[in-house]
Amino acid sequence: MSRADGADRLEGQQYELSPDLVTLTEGRPHEAEAIRTIRTHMVARHLEDGRRGLAFVGATPGVGCTFTAVNLAVALAQAGIATLLIDADLRTPQVENFIRPGTVKPGLKDCIAADDRQLSDYIHAEVIPNLSVMYSGGAASNPQELLSRESFKTLIERCLRDFEFTIIDTTAANVGADEIRVARIVGYALIVAKAHTSRMSDVAELASLLQEDGARVIGSVLNDL
Repeated sequence: MSRADGADRLEGQQYELSPDLVTLTEGRPHEAEAIRTIRTHMVARHLEDGRRGLAFVGATPGVGCTFTAVNLAVALAQAGIATLLIDADLRTPQVENFIRPGTVKPGLKDCIAADDRQLSDYIHAEVIPNLSVMYSGGAASNPQELLSRESFKTLIERCLRDFEFTIIDTTAANVGADEIRVARIVGYALIVAKAHTSRMSDVAELASLLQEDGARVIGSVLNDL
């Protein structure tokens, strides 16, 4: 698997869709099959047990965390599961590199800060059938403060109720502790690593930190095998 490079996108109806959405293109069948295999395990071992959300976390940048989160969200939507993808990386948001909206809406950081919020004002509904997206709203100057607010917790709890499944992309652990906060609220985390790049000691330390903070690590994905 590989990260999106933000180039050579396919035209969507209202969105520019990256070729790195591998289950929507025909040129990368092995990666698409790997994503579908993860989806199968997710449905059987996570979603069918009544769990409704998952934070995607990486120990360092560049391991393909956003690639994996976005592609799994698309794959779940293709299986008929009403899925919400949230870009909670308020430092270097990447989701729009994969699905670029033609119309700008306020995003997660705006929703957290709003006094009176209507969720529909911040969510791009039906980007593709069964997939909705809440973008970050851009980088924030105070990401830890925003994610520590009670309004963020309330927002995530609402999303977990309103959608069959919610996937949340997060900041790399060595950049900040944002992912710990997100995973604690969601309750579950999937660690993403990259072959020949990620250090197992960093992955093990991240898993330990997540578990100590109350999030259950359900597994890991190794990209670029």
